[in-house]
Amino acid sequence: MDIKKIAQMVVAVSLLAVMAIATMALVSAETPPYPASDYIQDVTVGSPSDPLNYNNGGARILLTSDGDSAGLFWSGAWAISGWVIDSWEDQTGESWPYQWRSRENVATEIQYHCWIFDTTSRVTTISFYDGWMWD
Repeated sequence: MDIKKIAQMVVAVSLLAVMAIATMALVSAETPPYPASDYIQDVTVGSPSDPLNYNNGGARILLTSDGDSAGLFWSGAWAISGWVIDSWEDQTGESWPYQWRSRENVATEIQYHCWIFDTTSRVTTISFYDGWMWD
């Protein structure tokens, strides 16, 4: 290989590395700031490359043990839903699509998951599509 082809290869590999690092930042989970961090371990955007995708967008959340306990009750689930939506909006730079999933609906799903599952080890998916309770 001549020096020109080696330089092209180095540039191509460098671009791929930068794109991979940028993508990793988009899919990494975010722990919301206090006081939400007492209740939420992390929030991950459901579809980082297309956050408003109706079929696979939304948020994936993991709660702390305090969050799992608080989520059993409406007031706790309501607070957690607001923090989840805020975190999702911060990560995506988009507005939460309330026409698809209202905050009340998100809170209801969080409460459901807290009653049925261990939300401290099982990720709760808050999807935009209608099949919300069966994920």
